[in-house]
Amino acid sequence: MKDKVTQIDHSELFEIFENESIEESFIASADIRNILLSENIPEEEILNYPYLTNDLIIIIYLEGYFKAKVDWRNYTLEKGSLLVIMPKQVFEIREISPDADSIVYIMKKNFWDNNNFFESIELKQHFFKESGLKLSENRLNEAITLYHLIKQKLTEKHLFSRQIIQHYISVMFYNVYAQLQQQYTQKSKYKLHTKEYFFEQFMRLVERHFKEEHQITFYAEKLHLTSKYLSEVIRSASGMTAGQWIQEYLIIEARALLKSGKMSIKQISNELNFYDQSHFGVFFKKHVGCSPKAYQKR
Repeated sequence: MKDKVTQIDHSELFEIFENESIEESFIASADIRNILLSENIPEEEILNYPYLTNDLIIIIYLEGYFKAKVDWRNYTLEKGSLLVIMPKQVFEIREISPDADSIVYIMKKNFWDNNNFFESIELKQHFFKESGLKLSENRLNEAITLYHLIKQKLTEKHLFSRQIIQHYISVMFYNVYAQLQQQYTQKSKYKLHTKEYFFEQFMRLVERHFKEEHQITFYAEKLHLTSKYLSEVIRSASGMTAGQWIQEYLIIEARALLKSGKMSIKQISNELNFYDQSHFGVFFKKHVGCSPKAYQKR
């Protein structure tokens, strides 16, 4: 992953994709490459550059293939593959085939009347992390049908278009959950208490708590393990220590916040729960090779 993390908020896309969006909070399009090009990202920088978004992104691949990295996981999407990128996750596009064809949804939190939908997705997000879910043929056909219905409502833009689209998206996810739940139930019989199981549970906790909790003891207690055993399990499963994973998340988030320019270094230090700005500076320089201020000016 390259040092630079580009933060995108898609704010300009709603004008560009006027016929594919509604109320500056939802977009349904067919090509992630066109979306990134519309963000004024040079074509040569689309591949192998990490991006951080504040929105929910859903990608369903119909033809060709798409290689990507989301946080620390690598994915290869082919026909029928679905990938969910949550707000605040860092994703990196590695390769897009020339014949690529996809469905892309971008949703801001304010698209929903409340945050229950996003909370529900966050609770179930671990289901999507097996390899970029492969939809069954029936589920894929349903997803394509729903996409065409959504596009129709975006064209009509009548009084209840937003509510209808919300329900279509919910239907799509409930269909996916039904397939996932069946697969997960079957797998969980064999995965319980293996090192892979603990690694997945640990990473879910890190994703949720890395800003506030930097010590391994917190995660070990949550998993009812000793810190020593947790460290051994994580190293065995991933090749990295538990502490290195926590540091990786802190570094990615720090880089993204510094590049966004929306917060001062002191505010970022507080956001990531460092004792003070000085401690944050020492940590950042140790892992990145330069001070936060120098990195911000690159």
